[in-house]
Amino acid sequence: MRAFLICFGALLGLAACASSGSTTSGAAASGASGSGATSSPRVRTQTMGISTVGNLALTTVVDADVVSLPYDAEAMFRILPSVYDSLGIQVTALDPARKQIGNSGFKIRNRLGKTPLSYYLDCGNAQIGPNADSYDVVLSVTSTVSAGGAGQSSLSTLVEAQARPATYNQAYTRCSTKGALEQKLVDLVNRRLTK
Repeated sequence: MRAFLICFGALLGLAACASSGSTTSGAAASGASGSGATSSPRVRTQTMGISTVGNLALTTVVDADVVSLPYDAEAMFRILPSVYDSLGIQVTALDPARKQIGNSGFKIRNRLGKTPLSYYLDCGNAQIGPNADSYDVVLSVTSTVSAGGAGQSSLSTLVEAQARPATYNQAYTRCSTKGALEQKLVDLVNRRLTK
């Protein structure tokens, strides 16, 4: 009975920690405040079951990275397909009316283009190194361009990923973005539009 109470208390503490955290990358915070751009966070709910205790639902909010840039929205949207190609992301969704581009989910392992996945994603660590470099990963990347005033536009990028061991039949668990992929995308946009 004592072991049950300890496990139950630990699960309640875990739920409190999980529900209190909200992560927003630095670029999102600074970009959103300067440009007036808004992002639509996606809410993910994961339910874990333990037979003697019951179910515990963990909810996470995934925010898009929003950056204000000194370019025309049309010009920025026009170069995004080549930017995605440079990053090694195949474009599967392109909506000119909403100025949205991306890939809603593709399987990948070890690298994105020539870059190790652990540079972009945190999927935890094992004895052999970062899980992102050895796990099967499902990655989703979506960017939206919104027109601002006086030649300003905002670029909103949402990166989501899940991973599981390549050699075990195990459920996918959520990875977190390190912000490096979003920043690399912005750097490529700047490079191409300032030529």
